[in-house]
Amino acid sequence: MVRRMLASARGTRTLLVMVVMTFAIVLHPAAAQEAEDVRAVLVTGTSSGIGLRMTEVLSENGFFVYAGARKAEDLERLNAMENVMAVRLDVTIQHEIDAAVELIQAEGRGLYGLINNAGVAVMGPLIELSEEDVQFQLDANLFGPYRVTKAFADLLIESRGRVMTVSSIAGILSGPFIGPYSMSKHGVEAYVDALAAELDRFGIAVAAVEPGNYKSQITANMVARMRETGYSAEGSRYGSMLAMASSGPLDRSQYDEPDDVALAALDFLTSDTPKRRYMVVPTQGEAAMTIRQALREVVELNEGHRFSYSRDELVQMLDETLGVAQPSSRETPSGTGLHQAAMQGNLEAARELIAAGADLNAREPSGGSSPLITATTFGHTEVAKALIAAGADIDQRNNDGSTALITAAFFCRTEIVETLLAAGADRSIRNNAGSTALDVVTAPFDAMKGIYDMVGAALGPYGLELDYERLERTRPTIAEMLR
Repeated sequence: MVRRMLASARGTRTLLVMVVMTFAIVLHPAAAQEAEDVRAVLVTGTSSGIGLRMTEVLSENGFFVYAGARKAEDLERLNAMENVMAVRLDVTIQHEIDAAVELIQAEGRGLYGLINNAGVAVMGPLIELSEEDVQFQLDANLFGPYRVTKAFADLLIESRGRVMTVSSIAGILSGPFIGPYSMSKHGVEAYVDALAAELDRFGIAVAAVEPGNYKSQITANMVARMRETGYSAEGSRYGSMLAMASSGPLDRSQYDEPDDVALAALDFLTSDTPKRRYMVVPTQGEAAMTIRQALREVVELNEGHRFSYSRDELVQMLDETLGVAQPSSRETPSGTGLHQAAMQGNLEAARELIAAGADLNAREPSGGSSPLITATTFGHTEVAKALIAAGADIDQRNNDGSTALITAAFFCRTEIVETLLAAGADRSIRNNAGSTALDVVTAPFDAMKGIYDMVGAALGPYGLELDYERLERTRPTIAEMLR
């Protein structure tokens, strides 16, 4: 009952927090927390973001949390929380890990759970990054969980406990300039599978949680390190990574709080049947992108060798893995049909949906785009024109603050720009990065290539094709139209 309530509350933060509070009252009264059999959990990287939210949720729901952090002010703040003891712990420093083991052993509660959450991010092209930068990335994100889990193995075996490591959907996906981060998280995925096989004989459950985009300080910390280490884009073939990383809110405040990620950790530690993987994403789009990539790798592995399987055999394997003959159907979210038609350029379907009264301004859940912005992104001019003629809001913004005009300018959709301007689109609107439609086509093309690379990698699987020669050739034309 409670888990059904939690599931239905996802995406509505206020309701979610209320349900979590109810969960705490119903399942774990305060008196139970004082009992001798209270279970202790170590969470690393708890100063902010996912680790802090996990500490809050677990400490409110029957667990005593050893909260790992590095800075004195963070340790003091964590120590002020009920059912929490702060532990100085840098997962890249072995003597701090050893000291944490001694402390937790001396406390006498044992250790039921370990959540390897501490992590960092490094951004940059792989052919230009220093080995030191890549080592910094792997040292925290991959070797950190390895070191900490190894150090606490005896306590976990004694309690027949549980180990969760925070991975990422970047452990399945990858793309331009996030190579080091994705390498670390792909490594975590392999680490979790191997660890699970090895600890199974001791009755220890092992899992990975793969969060999507949530509010955290990871970008702010990355930018601070780049500045501290004297980052320079001089001589780069790709432009400034610092400028790219700083183009949005450094605290990732455009994303949801990581409540669902913390609830996944709670489920893992309390469920009678914990899962191996908990993919937790805030939007359907992030889920689709991740699952499609996993399926794409299956197709690539199966392609063109003497042991390849037929389509029917692959479908049968999938059905066997799912444990059912057919995947269960689910209701299509409102507005999805028109977005699908816009993305595919299906003019006939778009017209039918418009005539049937579909919401012309419905925001798709991944990036908040309207059907008009979607059609513009994928270059489906006739669908875009039909939406404009039907009265779609031409100045509606997506989550990045971009309108259809800014999008059309960015992708150099000449005819759509012309149609939008004729319909009275506001050319003075700025996106969240402070750029107007004119700004995005007058910035140096070389400086924009990295952004096109990232967009192409993200939307290529959905059919987006980028012709760099056409983009560079058409940008001056678009600029003249916008002046």
